[in-house]
Amino acid sequence: MTRVSDFQLNQVVHIGHLAQECVAEKDFAQIMTRELMDLLHACSGVFIEYDPGSPSNELLCGTSYQVDHSNMKKYLDYYQFLDPTLPRFRLMSRSHESASVSTDQVIESNSTYEECEFYQDFLRPTRVHAAMIFGVNIDGRQFGLVGLHRTKPMGHFSEVDHQLTQLLIPYLSMALRFRYSQRQQQRRDDVVTNLLRVRGIRGYLMLDQNFMLRDIVGEFESPDLVVKGADLQRMRGCSVFQFLSPSVKESLLRRRTTAAAPAVEITHRRDPYRVEVVQHSDGTRHFVLVALDRSHSLISERRVRERSLSPRQAQVVKLVALGMTNAEISASLGIQTKTVENYLTAIYQKTGTSNRTELVAVLSN
Repeated sequence: MTRVSDFQLNQVVHIGHLAQECVAEKDFAQIMTRELMDLLHACSGVFIEYDPGSPSNELLCGTSYQVDHSNMKKYLDYYQFLDPTLPRFRLMSRSHESASVSTDQVIESNSTYEECEFYQDFLRPTRVHAAMIFGVNIDGRQFGLVGLHRTKPMGHFSEVDHQLTQLLIPYLSMALRFRYSQRQQQRRDDVVTNLLRVRGIRGYLMLDQNFMLRDIVGEFESPDLVVKGADLQRMRGCSVFQFLSPSVKESLLRRRTTAAAPAVEITHRRDPYRVEVVQHSDGTRHFVLVALDRSHSLISERRVRERSLSPRQAQVVKLVALGMTNAEISASLGIQTKTVENYLTAIYQKTGTSNRTELVAVLSN
């Protein structure tokens, strides 16, 4: 029975050590393009299918395909791992079996694979003839990891090739996770940059689409944002949904389930806050809860002027943004409740809105 040599095992251990060093140095591409490439050169020139739903550290016996490098882009376009029902994923066979695939057998796909930049680190150092696909799950989202390498002109994966490749999967998976975290950090920086352009911010909480706390900045302690006694500083990477105030929970759930919900909502008269939705190109979202200064004007004077609102109508809008009811607005301005209703009707017409939430979103800073 063939086995992985001690030299190859030592190489894998060496890669593991390099992985730890490169994570600290923020340079994981160094592993991808040097050490892993050298080790993958030992594999023969084939394409192996994996079940995208399998654990990231499990190598399945896949069908081996000979892949011509000139057709590689079509294969990468097709194997996107966005749809687990794709029929090609059901073609599983023994590792010793081999099959050839012609270009016309590759099914075209209209969807796009958002993580295609992961391929580039493999493509730069070598002429590509074949690929390996790995299933990787990060934060509940399925990814496909493609290992590209120079290969022999023909052949299929032998048993030792399977064993050797299985040893590499954890490190390849680690590389993808690192690149994913880099992308998330860039998204965080983009969101923070946009937030800092707005005046009157005391602090904010950034949650991912699963309500996991990803970032926390400044002062956010407020009964209108989080429940009393919640120590969120120690909860990065954990779900904090249960520690949010009921009104914030309602707002977040509405935004997660309703595509038509406004991207920004400002509410509550005691401690005003913003609920912002940051939509990314791959369909994922971040929710940002922004705590505002109590003296901060929630309504943009410029947008009020653009909608040609009268001074009295502007007063009504500002009180609406603070969460006041019609009766409270009536008492604050010394006018009848019916008059407040008439003002709101006229304001809705001028702004093209139909309720308070839409109104505040349209006119907010």
